[in-house]
Amino acid sequence: MGNTIEITQLIVFCIIGVAFIAALFLSWYFYHQARDKERMVLIERGDKLEDIIGVQKENKFEFTFPWLKVGVVLVGMSIAFLLIGFLVKSLENDMELFKGFLITFIIGACLGIACVVNHFIGKKGLDKHG
Repeated sequence: MGNTIEITQLIVFCIIGVAFIAALFLSWYFYHQARDKERMVLIERGDKLEDIIGVQKENKFEFTFPWLKVGVVLVGMSIAFLLIGFLVKSLENDMELFKGFLITFIIGACLGIACVVNHFIGKKGLDKHG
C-alpha cells in the first residue's frame, strides 16, 4: 500500500516537472517568434538591421529583483517562526516541535540576510557600472 503512494507521488512530481519545463520552453519560443516577426516587419518597411537592433537595445526592459523587500519579509517571517517556537515550547513543552520552528527560523533568517546583503552588493555594482 505504501509503495503505491510513493509511485503516485513520483508520477505527479514528474508531470509537474515536465509541465514546468514545457512552459519555460514555450515562453522562450513565443518570445523569439514575436521578436522575429517584429524584425521582419521593420525590414519590410525598409529599415536597416543595425538600426532595428539598436532600437531594440535602447528599449530593452531592465528588471531588477527586489532583494531588499524579499529579505525583509523573510527575516520577519523567521522572527515570527521563532516566537511561535518559543510559545509552543512554553505552553506545550514540546521540544521536537520547537526544534522544527528553530530550524525554520535559522533557514529563513539566513536566506533573508543573504537577500539583504545581495541587495546592497548589487546596488554597489550598479553604482560602479551605471
